[in-house]
Amino acid sequence: MEYMTKLKQKQYQKNIEIFLPKRQFFRNGTKAFLVGGAICVIGQGLIELYHHIFLIERQAAVEWMLVTLILAASVMTGFGLYRKTAAFSGAGILVPITGLVNLMTSSAMDHRHEGIIQGAAAHLLKLAGTVLVTGVVMAYVASAVRLIIHTIIK
Repeated sequence: MEYMTKLKQKQYQKNIEIFLPKRQFFRNGTKAFLVGGAICVIGQGLIELYHHIFLIERQAAVEWMLVTLILAASVMTGFGLYRKTAAFSGAGILVPITGLVNLMTSSAMDHRHEGIIQGAAAHLLKLAGTVLVTGVVMAYVASAVRLIIHTIIK
């Protein structure tokens, strides 16, 4: 009896696989690569624009590019465009700094009805705080490992 049940389960799995959607790794990876690359090209274009047209020093131009991308991601989140773009591109738009900005902005927007201080400001780093802390801790660990390896090699 138990053998028949397992046999039926295997046959059921075989039958249902026909109807399950196929994962499209290549297509999704290509979209993520193209959108993420487009963000990088836009960022580089902004650096060149600020540096050559507005005659801002290269390091300051990088900082202004980051501010521009942060502002653009916040505005896109506010108008609901970020979610649509993320649904299309997947990780391509989520990996750069825009993903962290979207996380912070959407968290603040979810709690805006509670007021500016107790709602938006209090929940601004609710989710992003763990990301930032993890990033800082991992950077510290990587630096310590690099220092140890560098010390051993010398």
